[in-house]
Amino acid sequence: MKLIFHFLPLLLFIILYVGSGIYFTITDVANAFYQLSPTVAIIPALMMGWILHHGSAQERMHRFLDGVRHRDIMTMCVIFLLAGAFSTVTKAIGSADATVNLALSLIPARFLLVGVFITAAFISTAIGTSMGTIATLAPISLGLANQGAFPIELGMATVVAGAMFGDNLSIISDTTIAAVMSQGADLRAKLRINVEVAVIASGVTLLILFFVHDHEALIQSGQYSLILVVPYIFLIGLAVSGVNVFVALVLALALSGVIGYFNGGYGLLALSRDIAGGFASMHEIMLLSMMVGGLSGLASQGSTVLASYLVNIISRRESKKIAQLLIAKVVSVFDVLLANNTIAIIFSGDIARDVAKKCHIPPHYSAAWLDIFSCVFQGIIPYGAQILLASTIAGVSPLNIIGRVYYCYVLGVVSIVYILCHKKLRD
Repeated sequence: MKLIFHFLPLLLFIILYVGSGIYFTITDVANAFYQLSPTVAIIPALMMGWILHHGSAQERMHRFLDGVRHRDIMTMCVIFLLAGAFSTVTKAIGSADATVNLALSLIPARFLLVGVFITAAFISTAIGTSMGTIATLAPISLGLANQGAFPIELGMATVVAGAMFGDNLSIISDTTIAAVMSQGADLRAKLRINVEVAVIASGVTLLILFFVHDHEALIQSGQYSLILVVPYIFLIGLAVSGVNVFVALVLALALSGVIGYFNGGYGLLALSRDIAGGFASMHEIMLLSMMVGGLSGLASQGSTVLASYLVNIISRRESKKIAQLLIAKVVSVFDVLLANNTIAIIFSGDIARDVAKKCHIPPHYSAAWLDIFSCVFQGIIPYGAQILLASTIAGVSPLNIIGRVYYCYVLGVVSIVYILCHKKLRD
């Protein structure tokens, strides 16, 4: 009961935000998920968090601001802004349409969805950020969907799925670094477990994607100019080369402006207006991310209570399989409540390390489960940054996307089976 008490504000936000969307969907209201803005739904939760948090008003404000200005929250906000600007500018100069038409002319329609997943997985593994991957590929996937290649929601969900693949496997991903460092684990040993699980999960996902949509759709590609495709190729090339995602987006944005100028007289004023418009299109998701971070800061005391709860369970059952499932459970709960997989790993790292040590679980196993299950739930919660970014770019409800992120569901199932069936833990 005490544990639930600490997380009541976050639960209230989830109930208001998701509950209103479900209610208006049932009552056949158009744009059901947008009837109650998430930035408004979170205000009562913030008020409850403020009231329930112990300490003076100054201490509460410091907790709130610590959550708002967390490095991962600020990182996401900057990516939101740059992604919005890049998406708006490339659409204005015709790059989005040109890239879609190029893909339609080269790839058979029945393989387009599979190609989206593989491309997203490759890019996210190379650059180590799911947000940068979604910012890069979501506009292209949207264009393909508008041409009839596949449903918009399925295309966005597939981009998110591929993005979460790399977020879990990349050696430069924040989640990988946080999981390894918090457990004192060997990186190569941790990645070996990740690969074993991800290969099976991605194989199953590819089969699902191959059969899940209409292969008989007739799609005709339009005319395109290869020079307009260059901004996306340039961005992907920078990402694969290991260039920082911020630097890559800024350089790709600048190149888009140059190409637009020489290809169609796209002037500096038009560029500046579209950049501002791109920034403005992301203001709600950026504000929501900051407020969720602040709410997480107010609820941070719950981690201590959760640690005590798990230690009591482990003291009664010293089973390695149960312990691994508990590690998976605690990071999953934190991710659902905090809506940020890196922060969820940071919050649950000490708890997972204590549980692993008590049950003699090698650190790379606890690190692997922290990383995997935080990514599983981050890819399917409707108020997570990845789903929100994809839904914002596509203009669809997050609820229509989360049920189609097949990789995350398959990854979770495969991981649980792996834990239950793996007899001996390798050192």
